[in-house]
Amino acid sequence: MKTITFYSYKGGVGRSLLVANTARYLSILGKNVFAIDLDLEAPGLHYKFELDPSDVPKTPEAGLIDVLTNFSESGKCPDDLGPYVAELDTPTGAGKIRLMWSGEAPLGMYWRKLAEVDWHDLLYGSNHIGFSFFKALKAQIERQYNPDFLLIDARTGVTEMGGIATTLLPDVVVALALATREHLEGMRAVMHGIRHARAEQEPSAPIQIMPVISRLPLSSDSSFDDDVAARTREFLNEPFGKALESLGVSEIAVLHTEPLLDNAERVLVGGRSGPHEIPLLRDYLRLFSRIIPAEDLRPHIGSLIQNAVSRILDDPAGAQSSLEELTTYCGDQAAYRALLKLYRVTKTPLDKTLMVADTMWRLGVQPDDPLLVEIVKVGFSELRAIDVQKKYAEFGEAVWRASGSKDVRVALMLVSLFLPERRERALKVLREHIERADPPSPNVLARIIELLRTSGAPRDEALDLVSRFKGSAAISPEFLVAWARLVMDLDDAGSAQRLLEDPLFRVEALRAADLAVYYRLRQRFADPAPSSVLLFELADELIANNNLSQLVQLAELSEEEGRLNELLSHIRSRAPAHVLDEVMNRARLGGRRHSPPLRRRS
Repeated sequence: MKTITFYSYKGGVGRSLLVANTARYLSILGKNVFAIDLDLEAPGLHYKFELDPSDVPKTPEAGLIDVLTNFSESGKCPDDLGPYVAELDTPTGAGKIRLMWSGEAPLGMYWRKLAEVDWHDLLYGSNHIGFSFFKALKAQIERQYNPDFLLIDARTGVTEMGGIATTLLPDVVVALALATREHLEGMRAVMHGIRHARAEQEPSAPIQIMPVISRLPLSSDSSFDDDVAARTREFLNEPFGKALESLGVSEIAVLHTEPLLDNAERVLVGGRSGPHEIPLLRDYLRLFSRIIPAEDLRPHIGSLIQNAVSRILDDPAGAQSSLEELTTYCGDQAAYRALLKLYRVTKTPLDKTLMVADTMWRLGVQPDDPLLVEIVKVGFSELRAIDVQKKYAEFGEAVWRASGSKDVRVALMLVSLFLPERRERALKVLREHIERADPPSPNVLARIIELLRTSGAPRDEALDLVSRFKGSAAISPEFLVAWARLVMDLDDAGSAQRLLEDPLFRVEALRAADLAVYYRLRQRFADPAPSSVLLFELADELIANNNLSQLVQLAELSEEEGRLNELLSHIRSRAPAHVLDEVMNRARLGGRRHSPPLRRRS
């Protein structure tokens, strides 16, 4: 029987609700659970299970307070705890949940019984039977019910009862707190106290303590959670006490706020909604994976997965439905892996695939997992369903980064999804590719130069990128365009002249890639002839090469300058009538370029 105590230094952190969800989770996965409400001053665990007090008592003496009172008189636990225990309804085939509630609170009789208990005398007086009572109670529970798990809802604060619940009884303590100094200082002191007390009582059986930050506001940026967890870990590990000891905490669990519970608390595990819909449910499942050994649950989960997989050929829809249901209440990665593999075979729509993969990642599966890497490669290599891809872009970024940040198509797709709202995140993706790839993609270099030059930031970083990589990147037309625009932004004739004289800068390739940039560069910095001469020269070359698309671009540029009629007259004198008609139709009916007006040479 594994014993888990749930403790909080202060109230209002969702401790009892977590106990109820843990019990439901374990029972669904075939485990028998016994829960005790040890928060005698503020009992309420039965409410989390949606039990009416009238459903619980089976005798006039119906709770833990009565068992304790009888023990103090007789020196032994009842041979039968049945009258003090309620058995909750669970689905057919699931494990059982049994609850020993505190007693008939809020009735007056309960408070009178509680007031008669002298806890200090019970635990430290001449007839200190308290420790014997709880050991005997635990032994009787194991003997009579043999549960797989004993869950204890402990009292808040620093109390004698809380000390027993957190040091004498458990194998694991889940310590909850809000992310405030008041809560965290109390948690840190109690964690040190638990360590010392257990070392004195049972030095060979240390307690696992899992600190949990509860009711953390939801954020669209996962780095917010990481920052809170990192600060909490640093605070808890600060030297403490006379010996200046450190707790050596390595991980912090997080439970988010859940608007669904603002008006009425309810158990989320086993409900209609899955972890992809309710972040708090996802948090619960991730926490369970840290405090409940996988070997305790894997046999049952494995049989459920195997049963579903064995039906794929005869009943693929039923197999998929079974796996989808399993992943709504189970955080085991094997279930998600089986479902994703089935989705791949059945060519399930992208939104469902990314939803399950994202949940699997948020439940703690490493982002460099080969299955997740393959899903991101397929799902983010090209524009498919942009709203869906935007929704899961953070997942795609995490997997892309963990897999080495070298997939250019995924990088550029993520940048498109982050823009324009999340420019800094887009820049981060591009910078990481440049840092890790050797050499970086010219298209990525072009994209980051464009972002830097349009962000209003100093040009130093963009100019440095050009200087470092132009030797390998100048083969890319996109890079040449970005390079030219960057130099033109400097509005410096000397810089433009050096650009045009650079042997790596391919002027003809620039013209083929972007006629407008080529035209502006020559007009502003490189060509002493009047603008009309440059305009007509370009038109003649395009007519000779039968390059109708760029001829249309030239017409649009000339219109911005107020020289459209001059250009059309020139084309009429040089080209067949149908060419002129086509240019006029496409230039007037096509979309206009939204570029700034050309600056005339003085």
